[in-house]
Amino acid sequence: MSRRQKCRLRELTPEERTQLEQISRAHAVPASHVARAKVLLAVATQHSYTAAAHQAGRRSGDAVAILVARFNREGMAAIFPRQGGGHPARYTVADRERILVEARRVPDRERDGTAVWSLRTLRRALRQSGLPQISTATIRQVLRGAGLTWQKQRSWCETGTAQRRRAGRAVVTVTDPDAEAKKKLIERAYREGERRGLTVWCADEAGPYQAVPHPGSSWQPVGQPARYPHQYVRGGTAKLLTLFHPASGQVRVKGVTCTPNTILHPWLEAELSAIVATLPQREEVVEFAANRAVWARWQEELSVRFTLLDDLPPLRLLRILDNLAGHKSAAFVCWLMAHGIMPLYTPLGGSWLNMAESMQRILVSRALSGQHPENPEQIMAWLEAVGRGWNRAPTPFEWGGKRAARRQRAWERRHRLGGSGAVMGLPPSSQPDG
Repeated sequence: MSRRQKCRLRELTPEERTQLEQISRAHAVPASHVARAKVLLAVATQHSYTAAAHQAGRRSGDAVAILVARFNREGMAAIFPRQGGGHPARYTVADRERILVEARRVPDRERDGTAVWSLRTLRRALRQSGLPQISTATIRQVLRGAGLTWQKQRSWCETGTAQRRRAGRAVVTVTDPDAEAKKKLIERAYREGERRGLTVWCADEAGPYQAVPHPGSSWQPVGQPARYPHQYVRGGTAKLLTLFHPASGQVRVKGVTCTPNTILHPWLEAELSAIVATLPQREEVVEFAANRAVWARWQEELSVRFTLLDDLPPLRLLRILDNLAGHKSAAFVCWLMAHGIMPLYTPLGGSWLNMAESMQRILVSRALSGQHPENPEQIMAWLEAVGRGWNRAPTPFEWGGKRAARRQRAWERRHRLGGSGAVMGLPPSSQPDG
């Protein structure tokens, strides 16, 4: 039996030689690619096939002949391996499409026994429909190949619209015509307010928080987690009133059991009066028209505006708050304006614009996570104590600052690569919260 005729390597182009030399010296490519590049370069420098194989760490020249023949036909594609061998595909393209159709079908609770497909319940449904040997590994592979991964459901806030239940139990969609204008005003307050000599404070109410064991994590010895009783008595609820200054990170809090205007307004008035008293006094005299124009500037583009007082003091503080009815009472708004405070209301569904909510989440987590308060008084004491502790080393909040950048990078890690590298998504709407 005659030996296989070895074909000669064609002449390399300058581009091919450069690419082969780069691959042969590379450290970040697979070793098999480096070995093939070295073999071809050795053959190109008049080495024998056996010598070229030995130079690249191979023992036989037969594989070199096969590589040369393939390079002559395909060029640089010969460097990269082709999929070959292995078990033949058990499922056809039609079977894989059948798996995807079943996965996209809304399961029937009675027939399928579930409202959301898991790999196990999906496998059971596929076996009943004619794929008796299907496995969960195959299902996962097919779903990932189609760009589907197991993801936790998330909620979002659609700024400007909301659904409300009216009398007679009718559900209607409510739209805020000034949603975009309010958003721009609040963002301008965060970015320009302090620069223009206007202090910006955010106000909000949070809760209620129950006097029951709250879930949380803590450092404990291995195998000895912190435990709380399964049976407990509900001890009542408490709420948290918050005033937050993003530029300095200072926070003013008060724990209450309820928030009627008779409790909310006196506390806000006392705290805001104390804040205004600490602000530097304006020495220059502002003319009536110019002063009124400054106030009117913070109602620009709004279709619904509140009436400014005839005698307005210089504007000194911007207060961001939500649309609670107590925040819009005529007496309270007049009190704010009389003390040089302009209220800026978040749009419908725009609570994310109020950085006081971000501050509240931090305080509540630090005060109640993993704890078991026994009564509302204890909840209020813990929340206020954490607020005082925060003020000893406050962290300023910057609108659209590092927190937004970190959130964007985290989103890209989770969704651009999709965990398995199979999911491509659209970027989230930028909703910075401080």
